[in-house]
Amino acid sequence: MVGGHGFANIGAYFYHLFMGRLLIPSDYGALQSLISLSNILSVPTVTLNTVVAKFVSTYVGKGEKEMISSLYYQLRKFLFIFLIIGGALFLLFSNPIMKFLHLENWVNVLILDLALFLGLINFLNRATLQGLSLFVPLTITQFIEAFGKLIFGVVAVLAGLRVPGAFGAFVLVVFISYGYMVTVLHKKLGKPSYRPLPIRAMGRYAIPSALMTIGVTALYNTDVILVRHFLSAYEAGLYAALSVLGKIIFFGTAPVVTTMFPLVSEAHARGERYHRIFLLSLMFLVAIAGSVTLLFTILPTFMMKLLIGSQYLDAAVYLAPFSLFLSLCAVIYLFVNFFLSIHRTRAVYVVVAGAIVQAVALSLFHPDISTVITISLSVTTLLTVILSFYYISVARS
Repeated sequence: MVGGHGFANIGAYFYHLFMGRLLIPSDYGALQSLISLSNILSVPTVTLNTVVAKFVSTYVGKGEKEMISSLYYQLRKFLFIFLIIGGALFLLFSNPIMKFLHLENWVNVLILDLALFLGLINFLNRATLQGLSLFVPLTITQFIEAFGKLIFGVVAVLAGLRVPGAFGAFVLVVFISYGYMVTVLHKKLGKPSYRPLPIRAMGRYAIPSALMTIGVTALYNTDVILVRHFLSAYEAGLYAALSVLGKIIFFGTAPVVTTMFPLVSEAHARGERYHRIFLLSLMFLVAIAGSVTLLFTILPTFMMKLLIGSQYLDAAVYLAPFSLFLSLCAVIYLFVNFFLSIHRTRAVYVVVAGAIVQAVALSLFHPDISTVITISLSVTTLLTVILSFYYISVARS
């Protein structure tokens, strides 16, 4: 799973590599601000992913296969209805979004709308695969999306479509990956089975899950959006390049979290030991993040030129601290997913509080890129320390 996901991430990285080289810095900054905004607005979708994966893995642990089928088919029907209504309502807010991000083309907001609401269905499919521990199909899906986005995006930008073409590639790959995942799930789940869903239990779990998603997603996306709003278009482009390189760390370690979550959840449901799974996951994650951060620290100029292009070399001086910031975001993401998998939800409130502090501080103090990174790094360092002490408390109880 980790190796396959890492290979899929190569395609995702090459997408950003080509976009960074084919688009001028101001356009690239606009593209990254749209991607960051879509990440934040996808909080309900990512929450759905966590909740579904949790309940599916719990049903697997208890051997309740018919409940998995019932959960999947009923939620899919509801999401199709929500997709139509929600997508139409979202377009009403297109003008404020364009003004805040200084976007020139209304098509960008339309594509954002399609990407958000079509992505709902794919998140349900992906969460079900994760909960069933079907890691091979899950990795194939990530491969399809990463390389499909790369191919469609490059062709569109070369055709002169600029930001709408680069961002529109996200929508095209949704249809391809959807077809593949539905085929796999239909074979695995069989015909629809309708049983009463544990709505209250899912609702109780969804609240802390949503807060966790809001907190973690905001930590590594709010900065990109606020830099786009407050600083110059050129500085926003430089910061977007930093964000792309830094997210190599975050998304490169994400499969560790994806693999750990259902394993810990199943072990917890069976009353088995699970701390060893978490500690091994933490060690693996720190090893990956630490190696990349060290490389970026030793060779910042070379890595910036190699991975994103010489037009962003002015950002090389910030690469080391930004890499550390994203490494801490990855550690925080692992911690909160572990706590959610064992129903320890207090940690999510700490992360949300940290995200709020970060957003307020950046809104008040944003003279340059260095200050933005310092604030974000300070917040994530404090959060990591607090979550570490909380884990020790949980492990001893």
